[in-house]
Amino acid sequence: MHVSFQGADAEGYEPGPMEYVTYHEDRFDHSLIEFFVAGEPVPQGSTKAFYIKKLERVVTTHTNANTEQWRHRIATEAQHTNDLRAQSFFSDDRRLGYEVVLDFVFSKPKSQPKKWVMNTKRPDLDKLIRAALDAITGVLIPDDSQVVKITAGKCYGDCDRTPGLYISVRRME
Repeated sequence: MHVSFQGADAEGYEPGPMEYVTYHEDRFDHSLIEFFVAGEPVPQGSTKAFYIKKLERVVTTHTNANTEQWRHRIATEAQHTNDLRAQSFFSDDRRLGYEVVLDFVFSKPKSQPKKWVMNTKRPDLDKLIRAALDAITGVLIPDDSQVVKITAGKCYGDCDRTPGLYISVRRME
């Protein structure tokens, strides 16, 4: 089964102007889920923790203020795509491993020379991966430590690719 839509659905979900959801479920392979999150990908950023004596607790902050919103968008798309499935992708089984494929597509800056084909600029790929894995934890996978294989890349979008995150998660038993 392959579902692709634009506009509002029966449950009131309404994608953004450039956003669409692609859902893929092979009737013989319920161990795969794929979806797309539109928008410029945002890296995790560095985490800082410090103890506030007056409150008697530790406070954790991120250096990138947009990270939380980006992670929330990924989690929302993951949940929405999972809701379209006949059977939920999420499993509490800690023996399962997961293979994750992440493809981060960015808008090419106008100042970028045309000769430059690869996206070798910031943000760092590892920080993009951390933000995506944190977003799907608790929604598609119980813990990101269960990810046993990651394939990831970042590139500039061209005519046929919208900036955003193309993500695929496969359950490995």
